[in-house]
Amino acid sequence: MFSDIHSPTIQLGKRSFTVFPYWIGLLILGILFGLVGAVTVLRDGLHVTGLSNAIPWGLWISIDLSAIAMGGCAFVFGVVVYILRIKRFEVIGKLAVLLGFLGYSTAGMVLLFDLGQPLRFWHPIVFWQPHSLLWEVTMCVVLYLSVLIAELLPIVLEHPVFNSHPWLTRFRWLGNLMKFAHKVAHWFHSAGPILAVAGLTLSLLHQASLGATYSVLAGRGVWFNQSAPVQFVFSAMSGGIALLFLSSVFVFRVMRPGLVTDEALKDIARIAGGITLLLTYLRIWDWAVTNYYSFDREIALQTEILNTIAPYSLSFWLGQALLPVIAGSIMLAAKRVNFRVLMTASFFLVFAAALTRWNYNFTGLIASITYDPFTPGVILNSYTPTWVEFSVGTLVISYWLLMFSLAARYLPFQSMKEHH
Repeated sequence: MFSDIHSPTIQLGKRSFTVFPYWIGLLILGILFGLVGAVTVLRDGLHVTGLSNAIPWGLWISIDLSAIAMGGCAFVFGVVVYILRIKRFEVIGKLAVLLGFLGYSTAGMVLLFDLGQPLRFWHPIVFWQPHSLLWEVTMCVVLYLSVLIAELLPIVLEHPVFNSHPWLTRFRWLGNLMKFAHKVAHWFHSAGPILAVAGLTLSLLHQASLGATYSVLAGRGVWFNQSAPVQFVFSAMSGGIALLFLSSVFVFRVMRPGLVTDEALKDIARIAGGITLLLTYLRIWDWAVTNYYSFDREIALQTEILNTIAPYSLSFWLGQALLPVIAGSIMLAAKRVNFRVLMTASFFLVFAAALTRWNYNFTGLIASITYDPFTPGVILNSYTPTWVEFSVGTLVISYWLLMFSLAARYLPFQSMKEHH
């Protein structure tokens, strides 16, 4: 039997209202607004955006990389559940798979608009460029999204509508189709350890390659650091597991109380806290090597110019160093902290992961080094997202929230079978 699902309500005077239908309606409005921008950019091209040759990566890529980072919990808990076989995380592992699928599918939607030639999305799969880091990232993302679909299918098919709906007996072809789908899902579930290893491999490869894309760009100054691949991996683990904790508290304490123990939820917080503190240690050493010990004049000029137009240094020290240390320490001491404080701390970890992607994208583009080898200097570029970019951003974020809301309300996170 599935556990009772409690929908959040709001008390207004003597009347209480269920939030769910109004929330879904708001997200549908966000999707409709986003479709207007989507049609505009597909019809008119990228010139309706604020992007240019000097600033080719903007708001969309920041959303894309943040979405991929937020899916970082999937490969971690795939290993925890299927390889380490820690059974108290089995239900949480299903939620991690859902978050991973939503993150990577959201990233795919963003790239569909950002590439400028959406009808050529299949080219990397056919026309291989094995010396390109971005090609390797593309192939890993495509393959890992396939792995996530294979892991998510058995979870979706456990819903009663796919097992006992009257149409399954009324329409024989539909019943046969569901039987075949259940066989495929059972095979995927049996191959869980293999899928977990494949997911871990593909995730580590493309998360590290995203950081390596920046670390090889010596001409970008502040982007150039050799620890970027490791930082991107740990940043995805930190932000992704923190988001998993937030989602788990909402799904398993608010909507489905009793399905997961509080001790298991706090163990997730401790994992996120430990990884965050390790990441912050690496990040501060990277800053010291890049900015303090290198004596690189161009990097100093870039940082100085960035600080004149935006609080770049403040965002680093506050959003990527101080707050992660405080929040990570709180998460690591989760056994002695209540859930409200832990949820606040986990929010800052999610924010720090997104801020890392944002800073990596814009620092080397807004203040970039000229390519004159004799008299290198720093030039200041400008970028302002247009309403089309905000519209498409609203579309993909609304999609993520809508799919998560529907899954939290209707998806079975516990097995109907005794021995699963």
